[in-house]
Amino acid sequence: MTIAFAFSFTATGQGKQRDHDSAFYDSYRDKLTARTYLSRKYTTLKLSPPGQVPVMAYKPNTTLNIGIGASYRSLTINIGVGLNSFNPDEEKGKTHYLDLQSHFYGRKWNFDFLGEFYRGYFLSPKGLGSTGGQSYYLRPDLSVQFGGVAVYRALNERNFSYQAGLVQNEWQKKSAGSVLIGAEAYYGAIHGDSALVPGTLDPSYKQNGISKLHFFEIGPGIGYGYTLVLKEHYFLLGSASINLDFRYSREKETGHDADHVDVSPDFIVHAGAGYNAARWGISLIWVDNQIYIKGGGSDYRYRITTGNYRLIYAKRFALGRKTKKALKPVENLEKTK
Repeated sequence: MTIAFAFSFTATGQGKQRDHDSAFYDSYRDKLTARTYLSRKYTTLKLSPPGQVPVMAYKPNTTLNIGIGASYRSLTINIGVGLNSFNPDEEKGKTHYLDLQSHFYGRKWNFDFLGEFYRGYFLSPKGLGSTGGQSYYLRPDLSVQFGGVAVYRALNERNFSYQAGLVQNEWQKKSAGSVLIGAEAYYGAIHGDSALVPGTLDPSYKQNGISKLHFFEIGPGIGYGYTLVLKEHYFLLGSASINLDFRYSREKETGHDADHVDVSPDFIVHAGAGYNAARWGISLIWVDNQIYIKGGGSDYRYRITTGNYRLIYAKRFALGRKTKKALKPVENLEKTK
């Protein structure tokens, strides 16, 4: 069983209604937005070799999570529980993981914090790299660990609300979009007890003994987000950003290390669809971060993709006097920003 907690504070004080155009969206941040959700998180590793060697995708066998959460003003708390009984694919092996994805969406600033600690993968497609080609090639020793943050500023916060589609405490009533500008930084490592690539697929890779890869990257980015609203209630949200990162990587080979420095792009995608109204909403959300790394010794290209899918039902409640008094510290926190 896995348990995940997420705590978030929006990045700017947002208690005043004049900081947005109510003709485009309504804010319910003075109410309690309660939610239930189903989600599945993932962190995959894809290896693209030079030449005629097939592309390899290592995938985790993660659980389906069931959770509850609530938002009030700048505070959001979500608690999710994953039950292994919902995931009977034992032939894909076991994945042990701690996934600390946190996505904070404010009126102006948006943060994607990532803390990924995964161990235990299977190779896709089925049969690739395995003896006989009838089962999954399992790597219980393979681990992917990395952390970092992407920070973006929405330039049209008066008309465009990320929170409406992704946090459910606002309601986008008219279509609008915004240019996004920001930056990201990550550090990570890929470790295996033996060569990352099966010897049956690439003997030269195994011969080099490349079992570890470390990387660091940092760079600016730009993107665009847009919410299409139909009949005031139905919405489609999409945003994409590209980051041009300075990247340093080190492949650890038998007897020496191979370093590589380059500049290349990464991508961040947010997407959502659903129904929103004054008292409740339902939405399907997808968040995806893609990190690209170039090997210095093998000439392999590595891609780490991390994200989650989430189906959410949210309902908003007016708070009584006693409850508002108990939550007064959250309101005071906003006033200090």
